[in-house]
Amino acid sequence: MGAFGVLLSLLAHRLAVLLPRRDDVWAFGSRGGTGFEGNTKYQFLHVANRDDTDVRPVWITEDEDLVSELRAEGYGARRASSLHGIWTLLRAGRVFVTGALTDVPIWPTGGAEVVQLWHGVPLKRISTDSAAYADASLPDRLAKRYVYRQFDWVTVTSAGVSEHFASAFRLPLSRMVVTGYPRTDVLWRDVPGATVGFDGRVLDDIADLDAERVVAYFPTYRNDPDRTPASALDFAALDAYLADRDAALLLKFHPADQPDVDLDDFDQIRRLPSDADPYPLLEHVDVLLTDYCSIYFEFLLLDRPVAFYAYDLPAFEEANGLYFEYDEYAPGPVATDFDGLTAALDRCFEDPSADADHRRRVRDEMFDHRDGRSAERVCALVEDERDR
Repeated sequence: MGAFGVLLSLLAHRLAVLLPRRDDVWAFGSRGGTGFEGNTKYQFLHVANRDDTDVRPVWITEDEDLVSELRAEGYGARRASSLHGIWTLLRAGRVFVTGALTDVPIWPTGGAEVVQLWHGVPLKRISTDSAAYADASLPDRLAKRYVYRQFDWVTVTSAGVSEHFASAFRLPLSRMVVTGYPRTDVLWRDVPGATVGFDGRVLDDIADLDAERVVAYFPTYRNDPDRTPASALDFAALDAYLADRDAALLLKFHPADQPDVDLDDFDQIRRLPSDADPYPLLEHVDVLLTDYCSIYFEFLLLDRPVAFYAYDLPAFEEANGLYFEYDEYAPGPVATDFDGLTAALDRCFEDPSADADHRRRVRDEMFDHRDGRSAERVCALVEDERDR
């Protein structure tokens, strides 16, 4: 969208404030309006599955197949650019997002209460604290700041991370609310509808794995073709190592990083679809392998081993900046090369409790609530406001 389009959208957003809103209509979206995942997914399911509310939750997406699937399962869903989708956003009293209001069209949300559920405890600097924001043009920075001011609430996992979010969005601490993340509720109990929009064959493949241990590798995105996760792996050697340890690896690249690698010839490595929701899978994972991806903080709620493959830590830290000292907040063995990676996994395999105290310390700092009731607390937050 060019500068004129942004200006027009912001003007329409101001005009939308004039329309009356319905407190019983809540709109949800995620991943730029394309997927069904993240905190908004689990908040949506929580609201939709309640019997004690008159709220009508509606999922907003541009994916027509997803709209059809959700509606076939009895859930409310509308295509974002359709008349029904725009009308829903114009009437919704609450709008739930996980990004900078790209999950739904911004202009029809003027006057709605916007709840920013976000998409992870930030290890790297985000939003206005990031290098990308500093390098952006003045109009882009002003537009982002305008969008951030629309967040009535930003849900966080602990009081300890509230200041980072307040800084990132340039908002007062009073708008940061410690509810926990709704997507972690599925780590505590079954969530009806969690596999809607999910390729069931993924779970079947995991169930069919002939391995004593399952490792999941979720690397984060680097905006640098010379430092991609695929380039730092010797897949043949990794497959042989896993076979020797009676282990299997689930590999999920970041949606923005889809390397052209063929893993069909390897018996112990399974590549997950980039749009697969990882949270229903985590209960099947014995060891998480990552680098800087914030999913590891949430995996700590399961109290299982985590290994880190930080082969480019100095470059990543220089390019992105970190909120926390990496070694202090990486509660597991940290590898910087492939030999170190296999040694780190061996440590996790041989003694899963080796870093238990470190894991719990980080977990307790990052999560004030550890009870699987995060979506319930988000509802309580907005319903308290609704009743005032």
